Amino acid sequence: MSYNLNNIRQIPGDSLTKFTNELSRRLSRFLTRDQVDQLEDREDIYIDGQDFDSVVRVHDDLGATTKFNFDTEYYPPTEPDGNHLRLWIRGTNLGNTIKDWSEFDNVPELLGDPILVDGAPFDDGIKTNGVKSIALRFNRPSKQVHDEFITIPDDNDVEVSEGLATGISFFIRFRVFSLDEHDGKEITLFEKFDNSDISDGVEIRISSGGRLKFHVTNGGDEFNVQTALGTIATDTVYDAWCTYDKSGDVQHIYVNNLDKSLTAADSPYWHTNTDDLNGTIFSLGTGLSAGNVYGDLYDFRIYREKVVSATEVSRMYTNKWTIANIPFGQVLIPNYWATYNESASLTSFMSTSFTNTSFTI
Repeated sequence: MSYNLNNIRQIPGDSLTKFTNELSRRLSRFLTRDQVDQLEDREDIYIDGQDFDSVVRVHDDLGATTKFNFDTEYYPPTEPDGNHLRLWIRGTNLGNTIKDWSEFDNVPELLGDPILVDGAPFDDGIKTNGVKSIALRFNRPSKQVHDEFITIPDDNDVEVSEGLATGISFFIRFRVFSLDEHDGKEITLFEKFDNSDISDGVEIRISSGGRLKFHVTNGGDEFNVQTALGTIATDTVYDAWCTYDKSGDVQHIYVNNLDKSLTAADSPYWHTNTDDLNGTIFSLGTGLSAGNVYGDLYDFRIYREKVVSATEVSRMYTNKWTIANIPFGQVLIPNYWATYNESASLTSFMSTSFTNTSFTI
């Protein structure tokens, strides 16, 4: 026997449906009779179902408004371009996953319990008042274990060096609060390899002395470079680019719009489970629990088959959003909205407003 449950919530018009609904009610009362009799109050709520834990986190201190003067010209950014930008993560949401703004739908998983925080002093140029930016904070000291990071599912779109024809570029906007090693490994901004023999992979990490290291393995050949000591300091927001040009195996590291002088670095660590080809952000890799970062993530991007130029690095550093040549505060953000904010002017109530000339017709 089948029936439409929706009919239970309304008065049916035919006798068969009325009869079916009455049977369903009697069956329900019979099945729950013993449970109901044990309740102290018949109005108590009861359920026979699976229990689960959930949480809703409300951030009432991260509000912002924008004052629109309607005299600003906005220009569309390059990204997402449907071509080179294969992954774009912004540290602006919580949950089990984090949105991929590249539109390639390589949706990463958000592990642990990170929180959203005020990203000051960073200003992305689209808010006038209140919080100028938001970041995702990982592995804060109040957590008993450093178990918060992002995993990126393996996919041809986000392979970091296998099959490259031109090259690849990585962008990360971040802030760290500690340079100390985690479980004996240097803190790791990003790590991924594309095959189980690790003949192709990339690792970006920071030494305890503040060196930013960029490791590329391509076709079994290693290319490892690092910046000078003290390049990265704590509690400072950085825009970092790491680029690899396959022609000549040329690497660059740009930090806050400066092309850094590089020296040879040691080899990458790599995570130990070679069957796991997923990438990780703010961790050395799943199953290893090492190299995790206590810090804030603002933005992470992978541009495949594109070697970003120094000019494009400068443009992004200026406008904060795109490698296109657009001034700060004039980048058109699709689907963005903000509350209009305008302060009321009281000049009309000054004493001069009540002169005879103010009321002439």
